[in-house]
Amino acid sequence: STNVFGALNVTRAFLPYMRERKTGTVVFIGSIGGWREVPYAGLYATTKYALRGISESLDAEISPLGLRSICIDFGYFRTSFLSADQRSPPVARIPDYRPTLDKTEASLQAYNGKQPGNPLKGVEVILDVVRGEGAAAVKSFPRGLALGTDCYNVVKAESEKILTRIEEWKEVSFSTDF
Repeated sequence: STNVFGALNVTRAFLPYMRERKTGTVVFIGSIGGWREVPYAGLYATTKYALRGISESLDAEISPLGLRSICIDFGYFRTSFLSADQRSPPVARIPDYRPTLDKTEASLQAYNGKQPGNPLKGVEVILDVVRGEGAAAVKSFPRGLALGTDCYNVVKAESEKILTRIEEWKEVSFSTDF
């Protein structure tokens, strides 16, 4: 509810004022998790995937009004997000899932403190993109931004997989036309 409907409620509250001013940027916070499977965090990943779709659709609706929308997909930044004390302990309600859950949790804990993203640099980039300053001053405004090397690499790899798969199935896809 928080990740999707909370974001929508805040957006609905601000949009009338933005429309009145004919300026503004709606920034949705996405995640690397919205680009790939995340064992035992599927609902979280789904909310981030949903935000990307909402943001892109909203941008198409509000850009004629002089407004913008962007979904910034964060990679792993060195914060306390992965710390065991920041999350509920993982629970495998189905015993068959326990080995995979334990492996996933061990990977997250091993990565904790080694995340490549610098939170301070991330904030600077977000502000530059929204304001059109710094490196963003010479680029067109993006509907989405993969923030961090890990997120960039995942988005690129997943996009390449999608392109490969649609080419593999092209003949089947085309077979439904008149």
